[in-house]
Amino acid sequence: MSQKVGRNDPCPCGSGKKYKKCCGLKETYEPLVPPSMRTGTSCDDYLEVLAIVALYGEKVERFEKDGRELKKAVSRFERRFRPGKPGGLTDSFFMSWMHFDFRFGESRETIAERFLKDPLTAQLKEPGLSIIRELSDSYFSFYEVIRSGPQAVTVEELATARRFTVIEIAKLYEMDPMPGEILFSRLVGTPRRAIFFTTPYIFGPEARTQLERALRIQEEDFRQNPAALLFPPERHFAESQKELALFWAEYIRQGEKAGLGESAAFPDAPPGRYPHLVNTDGEELVLAEMHFRIKDEPALRNKLASIEAYEYDENDGSWVWMKPRSRKDPDAPRTVLGRFKIKDNRLIAETNSRERTARLRSELKDHLGGLIAYDKTLWRDQDDMPELSPEEIEARKRESEELNSRPEIQEAIRKHLEHHYFKEWPRMKIPVLGGLTPLQAAKTESGRAKLKALLDDIERMEEGAASTRPKVDVDRLRRMLGLPPKAN
Repeated sequence: MSQKVGRNDPCPCGSGKKYKKCCGLKETYEPLVPPSMRTGTSCDDYLEVLAIVALYGEKVERFEKDGRELKKAVSRFERRFRPGKPGGLTDSFFMSWMHFDFRFGESRETIAERFLKDPLTAQLKEPGLSIIRELSDSYFSFYEVIRSGPQAVTVEELATARRFTVIEIAKLYEMDPMPGEILFSRLVGTPRRAIFFTTPYIFGPEARTQLERALRIQEEDFRQNPAALLFPPERHFAESQKELALFWAEYIRQGEKAGLGESAAFPDAPPGRYPHLVNTDGEELVLAEMHFRIKDEPALRNKLASIEAYEYDENDGSWVWMKPRSRKDPDAPRTVLGRFKIKDNRLIAETNSRERTARLRSELKDHLGGLIAYDKTLWRDQDDMPELSPEEIEARKRESEELNSRPEIQEAIRKHLEHHYFKEWPRMKIPVLGGLTPLQAAKTESGRAKLKALLDDIERMEEGAASTRPKVDVDRLRRMLGLPPKAN
């Protein structure tokens, strides 16, 4: 019989830490946060589990095959955003992004998601597991202050209009938010009793319109991305914000750099001003619409169908210009750089920065040559965007349905769906399947249950898609994967 490892002995996993600070966590829920860092609020419970997840993250970084990718990403973040240093982002932003937002490796899972799947984790005592799941699901977002009182603050999330009662904000951050202010933070808890887990950044009320537009665009772009199929529809906004956490980090950094932003960490900053939005490449967000005259539309469509750099989007009859696929990690989500469509014998291309506009104009000319002739570029800032009227929304819907009903568009959509779902998708590693491919998941009972639920979600999404769009034969997918057809 082997001798039992003592709590203060070196951990047998080889981490170099004491057993009680490493694998011994499976037997006990150690208070890892020193008294000097305790707040005397409900935040202490979250800090306690964060310390445990952080230990697990160290193990991943040092001993697992994906550790090198994690280490490089952390190093890039520290060089770029200087967390915890004067003029840098807060430590709380960095720590929560690293453990709960950053997806890496073949599984595209966060540190917290990996931790929750580890066999040792199942033996942690409650409420630790529930708190870790809550933090894992959380994300950075913007909240408008509706009411502010001595004991609690009522806030409304800009993107979802959900309201939360946030407690202990004065005690945690020594701040008294005013109604109308916009707070950017990571919120955890329930609608009736929530806390801000990261130091809030504060923006003036006039930032609301600009921020709401940006959030709508981001969620819509995420829904158009194939990565959205890996998550249920109700998680799309949350996942779009996890994916774009560095976008908002750059947004905040630019404001701090220019002396325009205000945060709880910099209480003397002037209120009521905010920085320009930037895209994921750090370029100023300026909407551009390029117009090209089309000389031969059938030939142009044939040419576009043969260019792999542009993906056809069956939802609105446009072509999507995406960041090139990573050679190292071909399954990693790709950023949408722009899109273009054919309308009234014109090719109309849209991007969100001057730099991307110049690149796309050059690319289109190189690929399409004499099939198009440049006409003009229309520029406008985010603040110049008018809200669409109900009539304009309905008109756009009709235009999209009319375009998608064309036989050549229908055939292109059908081919795209056939290739994606019956050639690529069965061999893609899916996070909701535990990092397995559908073909691998179909080989076990638990995997088949998850696969069945995922296919049911895809079927519901297909039923809700535009009536003119070709649909995926989900029953064919079920047969292909050895699952029974859905009961009527």
